[in-house]
Amino acid sequence: MKSLFILFYFFLLFYISFYGIHLYWMIIIYAKHKNSKPPIPNGRIAISEFPYVTVQLPIYNEKLVAERLIKTVSMFEWPHDRLEIQILDDSTDETSDIIKRCIDNLNNNNQNLPLINYIHRTDRTGYKAGALAEGLKIAKGEFIAIFDADNLPNKDFLTYSMRFFNDKRIGMVQTRWGFLNSNESFLCRAQTLFLNAHFIVEQQARYFGGLLFNFNGTAGIWRKETIADAGGWQFDTLTEDLDLSMRAQLQGWKFIYDNSYIVPTELPNRISAFKSQQYRWAKGAVETAIKLLPTILKSSLPLKVKIASFFHLTSKSISPVLLMLALLLVPALYIRMESGLLKLFLIDFPIFIAGTGSMSLFYSYAYKHGNSNKGWKDIFTLPMLTSLGIALAVNNSKAFFSALLLRKSAFIRTPKSGSTDALPQEVPTSYFATIDKTVFLELFLTCYSFSALLIAFDMHLYFTLPFLATFFIGYLYFSYKGVRELYVK
Repeated sequence: MKSLFILFYFFLLFYISFYGIHLYWMIIIYAKHKNSKPPIPNGRIAISEFPYVTVQLPIYNEKLVAERLIKTVSMFEWPHDRLEIQILDDSTDETSDIIKRCIDNLNNNNQNLPLINYIHRTDRTGYKAGALAEGLKIAKGEFIAIFDADNLPNKDFLTYSMRFFNDKRIGMVQTRWGFLNSNESFLCRAQTLFLNAHFIVEQQARYFGGLLFNFNGTAGIWRKETIADAGGWQFDTLTEDLDLSMRAQLQGWKFIYDNSYIVPTELPNRISAFKSQQYRWAKGAVETAIKLLPTILKSSLPLKVKIASFFHLTSKSISPVLLMLALLLVPALYIRMESGLLKLFLIDFPIFIAGTGSMSLFYSYAYKHGNSNKGWKDIFTLPMLTSLGIALAVNNSKAFFSALLLRKSAFIRTPKSGSTDALPQEVPTSYFATIDKTVFLELFLTCYSFSALLIAFDMHLYFTLPFLATFFIGYLYFSYKGVRELYVK
């Protein structure tokens, strides 16, 4: 029985290290191309050649940021006779009235406006993907730019990004996210590093490594023909952006990722909203893997692309593995004592380097090359990221198994308040994401991992203390913030 337990425990550790090795691969590609920029064919587009562009703004109950977005996009530097703004409004609150007043004010005060089409759905079929598909049916543009409600794109977004489409093979251009409220709180600073690791390191590595990468749902432009050729927006996953991206690249379309151009966006400033967003991303990724990974693996794509796609689409499987590791912390301590510390240390250490070491390096690059202020608060946040990643295991495991069981769930939008570092804003009570019962499991794991720390100290297993503390700190933060949000509105 003990031998089976040891095999199972180290299988979990090896599984995590397997993905850690893949992460080293991404880091190596990034280090080689960290200063590279995508080629711009034939320079700037001539004025006489400006194509018609439709800007889609999917909005659902975003009364605090909708007007700001519409005004910002209406100022885009693009010939207004070749620009259409589609406001895809699925709202059920006063957001719709705010949008209508904003459009009226713009039309009354500005004679040089692009065409603004307001589309309101009372049936949210397909959620965001459904709204985008509905707007696409009547979109006038050859190209479709998409922005979420909390984005603040610069007025030169189109004149800058559209240059890449001079190459007829390009189907989508994705720009990098920046963050309006990155220093608002510890949670926002942590998310900045989390997302910078994705945008600065991972997306850059996938693009320049010739691998498949995805549209991030906003701050990008599609060639309309590409969307149609890939089968259009589909509603059977929670990550319609990832789904369409994979299908389009399977059809042979090329994507551009521009790490140097930044579109500011807002980070969720409540743990409930953050977990809701992560749940959607995790479940959608698993749904997309179930839907498309067999097709990718059977395709004629190069082997390295298939391998990278496998890791990309199955990375959320790490969450249940981390959760199982958390539940085995105490029995693993007794097994270690009985099996001999030196023998187990020789196994533990290489696994630690493969798993935790790769994550640490991954986030260190994000810290070094990101747009944070690199102050003492960021330095404190950096070592906490592994703990927070572990603590997300409960939330993301729930998403993982829900996807495996083919359970469908609603697209829960992440509530935004218009918060910035200069002017932090509280999310209204009506916008609060629902706190589910996972907070109580996180509270249990806080106590459980703390008991593991005490047992390890009593058994003189001092070299395990940093490992155990990683679990305890992460679950302590999540359970504290979760319980506090349950009772403090």
